[in-house]
Amino acid sequence: MLDTPHLGLRIFACLLMMAGVYLLIRYGIGPGKRWVNRQAVSYDRVLRRQLLLDIDPIHAVWFNIGSVIIVFLATTFLTGTLIVGMLFAGVTVFIPHFTIKHLEVKRREKLERQLVDGLTTLASGTRAGLNLVQSMQLIVDNYKGPMQQEFRQILSEYEMGLDLNLALRAASNRIGSMLYRLTFTAIEMHRVRGGDSSESMDRLAESIRDIQRLEGKLDAITSQGRLQALFMAAMPVVIIFMMFFLLPDHTRLLFTDPRGRIMLMVCVLMIAGGYFWIRKIMQVDI
Repeated sequence: MLDTPHLGLRIFACLLMMAGVYLLIRYGIGPGKRWVNRQAVSYDRVLRRQLLLDIDPIHAVWFNIGSVIIVFLATTFLTGTLIVGMLFAGVTVFIPHFTIKHLEVKRREKLERQLVDGLTTLASGTRAGLNLVQSMQLIVDNYKGPMQQEFRQILSEYEMGLDLNLALRAASNRIGSMLYRLTFTAIEMHRVRGGDSSESMDRLAESIRDIQRLEGKLDAITSQGRLQALFMAAMPVVIIFMMFFLLPDHTRLLFTDPRGRIMLMVCVLMIAGGYFWIRKIMQVDI
């Protein structure tokens, strides 16, 4: 025979779940669709406009939602604990965002590394008697990676009838790099005012080389702080694994006892906050 308090608690939980499902169906469809549309716009901005990947953003959104559901069900089934499933599902929600952000940052860094060589190619082309568009075609023909993609996109928009200055502005907004914004603005001003193209490109390449040299020094100075932030975030996980092998019964209480779970969640939030705080301090803008 079931205990009366437990039976009442289960009935209340079932009624609460039914009410939640009704409210979700009645009022959650509209906000849910708007959230999906916002996520699709965000993915479209990064995947198609910045990374130039032919991936449907709606498919990416639904893949993210499906991954969250699968991770929640799998972890809840394997651990038998709802809060662990919710924790892993919450982490899974942010994985695509950080992955896309990481790809975006790495692509921008590679573009900036190729910029000086690209400007040197533009200067050599204009010095040889080619115009700016023909010099850009040299980059498309002789380079690989994101720079080739960006200049191919610029030339494609120019061939479709878009003014070259507008195509350069669109590329500047798409890349999101201060160095490319400086480069394309200088090219646009040179096309308006005229002058020696090759000399302008050489001076611009030298200026960007000096900026990158200074950024490299700043990265070297702040690398120790970033490494300390990484160790600070990783060491608690290592310690928990060590404690699990040394004192398994006591360590298991962090995941089974409600007070242990609360302490674990508070520690995770504090470690994450400290990690991102240190990373923010170490980001020095020139």
